[in-house]
Amino acid sequence: MRELAAQAEIAHKLKPELIEWRADFFSTPTTTSLVEAACLIRETAPTEPIIFTLRAKNEGGAQEIPQSERRVLIEAVLRSSTIDLVDLELANDEEFLHSMMQVAKQYAIPVILAFHDFERTGDDDFLLSKIESMRSHAASIGKIAVMPQSHEDVLRLLHVTARARTLYPTLPLITMAMGALGSITRTAGFLFGSDMSFALGQSGSAPGQIPMEDARKLTEMLLRYS
Repeated sequence: MRELAAQAEIAHKLKPELIEWRADFFSTPTTTSLVEAACLIRETAPTEPIIFTLRAKNEGGAQEIPQSERRVLIEAVLRSSTIDLVDLELANDEEFLHSMMQVAKQYAIPVILAFHDFERTGDDDFLLSKIESMRSHAASIGKIAVMPQSHEDVLRLLHVTARARTLYPTLPLITMAMGALGSITRTAGFLFGSDMSFALGQSGSAPGQIPMEDARKLTEMLLRYS
């Protein structure tokens, strides 16, 4: 808990628009420990909205947690009234997604539905189909993170983002290409329709994340001249 409090304090001092808590990195994920940790983060960072993420192992999670256990853990935190948004994987089975989204709706917590591919970037139609699925599942925010193998992949992701903004104008979107090759999408994605990005506070949770101060400066410069 001491390390978590220290990281939350660092994040709070950086004055971010939001803080994501990757609870899958927590060493003892029980309902009691996660709710206590959520309360601690809320106390340490009282002004920033908190995204709660208990990432599945097959989509980049830090540890393997049985799906039945993940359900109980996520639901406990949703019911604790300590978080502001929850991030769920689109790849979860329908029953799991429906159950979790109903609980989130009960407590008025917006849901980010996320798709990750740490190996490749799918074609345009595939990526757009994922965004359409997020919309049809009533996501509050759609999120796509893919691994580019070329500069062309990065450009395609930005193109898909711009198309999705036209096709689904009411669905907030977060899109990014991971790794060093895709770093430009983390600071310039908003020019193509991505509404949010992730930056480093103290330690990263995905390849290619940029330290927050650098990301803020780059984005502010682009905003100034765009």
